[in-house]
Amino acid sequence: MPSNSTVPAIAALCVIYACGSVLDVMEVDAAQYAAMARELAGGGDRLQFHFRGADYLDKPPLLFWTSALSFKLFGVHNWSYKLPSILAALFGLFATYRLARLFHGAEVGRTAALMLGSSLAMVLMVNDVRCDTLLMASVITAIWLGAEYLQRPRWSVLIGASVALAAGMLAKGPMGLVAPLLALGGHVALTRRWAVLRDARLLSVPVIVGLLLLPMCIGLYTQFGAHGLRFYFWEQSFGRITGENQWKDDSTALYFTHEVLWQTLPWTLFVLVGVYRDLRRLFGPSRRTQPEWIVLSGLLLVFIALSLSQFKLPHYLYVIHPLFCIQGAKAVPQLSARGWRIAQFTLVGLLFFGGAGLMLWSFPDRTWTIAALAIAAGVALVTWRAPVADRMITGPFSVMVGLALLLNLHFYPNLLPYQASAVAGKWIRAHQVTTDRFTVLHIGGTALDHYAGHPVRYASSPQQVTDGLVPGAVVFTNERGRRELLDLGFSPVEEVDLLNYQVQLLSLDFLDPSTRSAQVEARYILVF
Repeated sequence: MPSNSTVPAIAALCVIYACGSVLDVMEVDAAQYAAMARELAGGGDRLQFHFRGADYLDKPPLLFWTSALSFKLFGVHNWSYKLPSILAALFGLFATYRLARLFHGAEVGRTAALMLGSSLAMVLMVNDVRCDTLLMASVITAIWLGAEYLQRPRWSVLIGASVALAAGMLAKGPMGLVAPLLALGGHVALTRRWAVLRDARLLSVPVIVGLLLLPMCIGLYTQFGAHGLRFYFWEQSFGRITGENQWKDDSTALYFTHEVLWQTLPWTLFVLVGVYRDLRRLFGPSRRTQPEWIVLSGLLLVFIALSLSQFKLPHYLYVIHPLFCIQGAKAVPQLSARGWRIAQFTLVGLLFFGGAGLMLWSFPDRTWTIAALAIAAGVALVTWRAPVADRMITGPFSVMVGLALLLNLHFYPNLLPYQASAVAGKWIRAHQVTTDRFTVLHIGGTALDHYAGHPVRYASSPQQVTDGLVPGAVVFTNERGRRELLDLGFSPVEEVDLLNYQVQLLSLDFLDPSTRSAQVEARYILVF
């Protein structure tokens, strides 16, 4: 993308992210992390973490720390929970630009950053904020600064790379260290720059990283003993390959191959061609003449490591998403032929009309239908007016801006009210229902704690509820719990009916308005 288009493009991305920042946090993970950050901001222990009164041993603390700080500074809002991760994502765009520019020039750097910022994975990543956004930004920053140090060794760059490595480990464990080392180590091996390993200044890296990890390690040891440290440094990540981790699924080693195809939209063709061309160079005679092997090494080696895990989720791939986008940016000159242009614009057209059509069919709205048509006309105008060489970038970028606005301003605002736990939590807080008067029966939902503003009390049987049922008590339950309470002779004086659906697991039957009612579950706020 031309340099004079970069500022408006970045501004468009900021508008998209800002629109998504005010949306409700999603079940299950993001809502749980928001609840823990809220408890931390309210005076909770900064080194020993709990959820609903129980010891918490899962994710490292960086997301809790940063979101809690944001809550302290700006108050508890959806956007203040997401703000640190969104700022990290924006810095990740800058780091991606700098890494690509270092070896391939400013034009490739700008294109890579804008591909990353407008990719479908990034739009989803900054909406449903979990640990992966901070991890992605930390890893690409560590790779960029590590590459800078290999080119021009300076203490400031080495210290910055060390801090980024520590941030990655504080975001999501050892992958924050492993991913940059695989990328940089593969480059050193393929370019035979073994002399860099004799640099005595590199010995400072584990010292800096260790010092930054020390507070977390003290908290883990104090709370869980040696098991806490072993879980963090081994079982949580490497244990998924060895089978020691309890999390397992039936996914195959090819699971992430199809995940790449949708996560990199609308740049999928660029990414595939970029990876293919670098693979050909890797096994060809020009291997030693290439400026860098950092991107391909990190991409392939981390991809293989993730594929060997016995438990996989789509967002695990976000850690190397910037590397995919750099590969895509490098391939732009090779895709300027007429046949490639037709293929790319066909893909982008299907993406826009398919995506917009699906969202507007699922939640019909005349205003947004007109807006979608206006966006399509605007994209056509922008693309037509751009020089031929730039249309391959401006067209897909404009399409993704339009789709992301439709997603954040129309689709999600209609979808997220089906998170009954979030709606109930807001109701509880608005009606100032205290912890001792609120009970949940037969259902879960981490958004309850976050939006209610306090840990929630759960009952395993209706008898537990009725033993403390006093005037003004509130019960949140499903159809089964409601019927059990009525059968015991307890009739509410007020009843609020809600509909619930697990919004992260969308199905065609739910998206279809004519079959949606059969896919949702009734939930009730019962006031006694």
